[in-house]
Amino acid sequence: MSLPSSFSSNPDQDPHKYFKNLIIDFKKEVKGAVDSEALEEKMSMIINASKEMQYIDNHKKGVYHKPETKKALEKLFSEFDRYILTIQKNPSKANAQDLLDAIAIVETLISENDIY
Repeated sequence: MSLPSSFSSNPDQDPHKYFKNLIIDFKKEVKGAVDSEALEEKMSMIINASKEMQYIDNHKKGVYHKPETKKALEKLFSEFDRYILTIQKNPSKANAQDLLDAIAIVETLISENDIY
């Protein structure tokens, strides 16, 4: 797998930077063309990279508590699934705003170093 020229490092050098660049590239792809195959490929890269990341959980109590970082990533994944299904079934009704909002939440968590 080769990385676009916009990436300044290989994934094995700095996972945080790689993950951040994947999110930025994915956001550009969502805003740009509506190629569902390219979107699915980029999302699979994000899913694989997210498995390598570590997440800060500021909430130390509660057995059933889910960290905000995991909630944000799950929201991103579910919004992506909804968006892809809409594109495949009825492209004229596809609205990427919810997906872009979920991306923005993940970007905020990355910039605050809650995901590293």
